[in-house]
Amino acid sequence: MERRRLLNAGAGITLATVAGQAAVQGTAHAAEVSPGRTAPGAAPAAPPPQRCSGPAVTTYGVASLTAAIVGTVVQGDHVYVVARGQTPPLLGEIDLRTRRLNRTVRLERGEGGWAAAASGGKIYVGTYPYPDLYRFDPATGGVTRIGTIGPTGGFVWCLTTAPDGTLYAGTSPRGEVWEYRPDTGALRNLGVAFPGDQYVRAIAADERYVYAGTLPRGYVVAYDRTTGEKRNLTPTPYGGASALLAHGGRVIGSLGRSIVDMAPDGSDARVIPVPAAERLVDAMTITPDGTLYCVGRPTGTVYRREGDRLVAVAAPATGDEHRALFPLSENTLLGAAGSGRLWWLDLTDASYEVLELIDIGLSGPDPVQSIAYQPRGVVHVGGHFSLTTHRPAGGTSKRIRIPGEPKRMRVLGNRVYAAMYPSTEVLEIDPGRGRLHSLGFIDHDQQRPTDMVHAPWNDRLLVSTAPPTGYLKGALTEVDRWRRRLTVHKDVIRDQSVMSVALDDRPGRRIAYLAGDTWGGGSVPPTRPSAAIAAFDLRTRTVLWETVPIENHASLQHIEVYDGILYGLYKRLAGTWFAMDIETRTVLRTGRLPSYGELSVHAGSVYASVFGGSVYRIGPGLEEAQLLIGGLGNGWYNPPQLAWEWTTRYAWGMADRELARLRLDPACPARTRTASVPPPEAVLEGLLAN
Repeated sequence: MERRRLLNAGAGITLATVAGQAAVQGTAHAAEVSPGRTAPGAAPAAPPPQRCSGPAVTTYGVASLTAAIVGTVVQGDHVYVVARGQTPPLLGEIDLRTRRLNRTVRLERGEGGWAAAASGGKIYVGTYPYPDLYRFDPATGGVTRIGTIGPTGGFVWCLTTAPDGTLYAGTSPRGEVWEYRPDTGALRNLGVAFPGDQYVRAIAADERYVYAGTLPRGYVVAYDRTTGEKRNLTPTPYGGASALLAHGGRVIGSLGRSIVDMAPDGSDARVIPVPAAERLVDAMTITPDGTLYCVGRPTGTVYRREGDRLVAVAAPATGDEHRALFPLSENTLLGAAGSGRLWWLDLTDASYEVLELIDIGLSGPDPVQSIAYQPRGVVHVGGHFSLTTHRPAGGTSKRIRIPGEPKRMRVLGNRVYAAMYPSTEVLEIDPGRGRLHSLGFIDHDQQRPTDMVHAPWNDRLLVSTAPPTGYLKGALTEVDRWRRRLTVHKDVIRDQSVMSVALDDRPGRRIAYLAGDTWGGGSVPPTRPSAAIAAFDLRTRTVLWETVPIENHASLQHIEVYDGILYGLYKRLAGTWFAMDIETRTVLRTGRLPSYGELSVHAGSVYASVFGGSVYRIGPGLEEAQLLIGGLGNGWYNPPQLAWEWTTRYAWGMADRELARLRLDPACPARTRTASVPPPEAVLEGLLAN
């Protein structure tokens, strides 16, 4: 749920010199705006009329469509899937015989539901970031919110059904196990699985016990279902849990890079290594003949257990994450892929069929991951498992599938470069042909790309990253796109994620400035109280110096450099910004915005685009931020980004979940747009991150 940022502008012919120009065709329409208060330090009193004429915001339809899914469960002849990113969550019922979408229902609130299970003919869903438990009755079509089992911002990660129909849920951030009895309606908290592990990420149950698998360390804890007493089955954890099964008197867990098959008391553990091509197994099932099948990430390969090894069977959804596996018969597996695909695998000959959920109507506007502008009026938008290329002047768009979430994008020539989550793969994309080439994986205990810039002197991309849950050490990676070689500098800011990278804009300075976050990947106590900035020499590959701009501010979100001044915006405390002289490392001024987001430099000004739908100018030389546009809504999954046209004062961004061209001219009066879509639940963490 963390959000990140991007500045990505391209040179060339712009779409139009004035927003709303008659030549712009397709689905564009001018958004209604009203004059707002002009902030101190802004604009001339009488700006040129033509320069400020026309709408400040022009929208071009939905920026990114998605059919991504999370929770999935089979009940009878139907499979039920929970859409991801469609607000509030959408539950879809698909007929396994006709492979058609029968109906959809909306849950009350939230953004999605990772957890799904069936009991007594009813479908149960656990959601986020309100950790609610819902019941759907297929017979009546009714939806009931049973209760909330954690604080706002929490997740229900997993659900399982015990043999007697009792349901068990695993949650974060408190790492608890909850029990729900459909026969009595009783909801009971069984308590924290293991102190210090904030996630119960996998869960299973048999007649006597419920088993909880934790993150980040990967303990398996057994709760007595009657007494509530618990016992740790893994004194030495195997690694973070991703899936659990209880079958035939055994407990089988996907833990780190191993599958562990153990007795219910933790004894007689048999450890099966995950194939080298995989980082983890994200779904498992057992067929009627007792054979274990699983699917690996990142390749999407289905494996069969043979003794103490995993043998590849097929790859119906290459490069995809998987939410669930189900045996439909002795010879048929059903798989649910996170990008929005179902597949049927014939185990007799390894043949398979794939159903795209976007083709059967399970789609909607996606909260956007990233955005990039290319010459001749082309705008690329990154969504969940997709890249959509828009040509707004012609009213056309093209969507291609990509493996994961493109947290950062950069256009160089006619190629788009994307840094992917959670794989850390760096992709070179030819959008016109729909072709992808991998430049490699960052790895090195990294998971979340946070920023990407282009160093022109050696034509390399610089990517900053954060580690997975339970780790603190981030990295800076140099990407040689011609040799397809990645050089990773881990822990370049000691015990901090690297959240942003900015290049010194003065001649001859080959220095990258890096912004840190003491929280790392989360779920582990920080070792340092304040986020630091480091100056990294790209010739010697050494840290020249490190400084803390503002003490006891734990997380920097983004930085930019302009004319010897480094500007920064904090996530914790959210919205605090500063301007610092690089040579003296003296903070010249500070201020506060309503929330956090991303900074960018364009045409001699420094801009901040923040959650809540506002864009400000914060420099140079301003004592207070100048509001340029407000009311853009919350169409972003990551911190809001701007993709600038090089030769105008227009940038591309989002207005609600529509692609928008924004006039961001400091000489024009501030404008406030009336947002038409409520904030997606994805931004709750950002708005509350103080």
